[in-house]
Amino acid sequence: MKGKVKFILPSLALAAVVVGVTAVSAQGLDPQERLDSLTNQIKEIAQQADAKGNLETDQHGEVAFTGNSAKQIDQLRREASNAKEETLARPASERAGAVASIRAFMDNDSLNPEYVSTSRSSYDHTVNAEFYRVGPDYVEVDMRTNEIIQFGPAPMMPGDEAKVYNTDSKFSKEDLEAQAQTLIAKMAPGADLGQLEASIGEKGGTNYFFRWTDSSKEVDGTKPFVQVGLTVGGDLLSYTNTLSI
Repeated sequence: MKGKVKFILPSLALAAVVVGVTAVSAQGLDPQERLDSLTNQIKEIAQQADAKGNLETDQHGEVAFTGNSAKQIDQLRREASNAKEETLARPASERAGAVASIRAFMDNDSLNPEYVSTSRSSYDHTVNAEFYRVGPDYVEVDMRTNEIIQFGPAPMMPGDEAKVYNTDSKFSKEDLEAQAQTLIAKMAPGADLGQLEASIGEKGGTNYFFRWTDSSKEVDGTKPFVQVGLTVGGDLLSYTNTLSI
């Protein structure tokens, strides 16, 4: 579908809202004003495309813009993504709590986490989260509490070398579970593991994942949980805590 942007016509207003900002005429406005400006621009382009017949219905009944309208809306939607983020982001001066949490998590007071972006949490679309990169690692932080939601390997970029983990058989499964519980006690002291459903995953005989799930409720279709991934060599693979979001 080259040169086309899929777009269901009854959702014009909604699609405009989820996009964001910065056509040239919107420069100089604050993030919310730019978002509103692009919302109006997308509505206008959609209406003009409809009037000119620059639309095409596919076999599934969805309507796609064609020609120049497709290019314009595609550009605005990409710009909108940046604008939407800006409406969620907090000033750098207010990120100290998140940085402190990351330093505590990684036991390194000299770390300087690189702020990457702000968006909805990976686990709850109603929660705003900040994303940071620390070397080869990626951290998601709850903006309301500065608690770590998720830690794991960062997305690979061209030229990046894969992170190497210690997979020598140094610790037993029981040892690793104790390490997981110690980390949870440190980073999520309010988590009562005795009241949660415990499970263990294993991969390749070298990686173990210890999860405790709150089966009493669901958030965005997933039951809240806390999970720690460790290698048999004692390296931390991942940490996820959705109990408090």
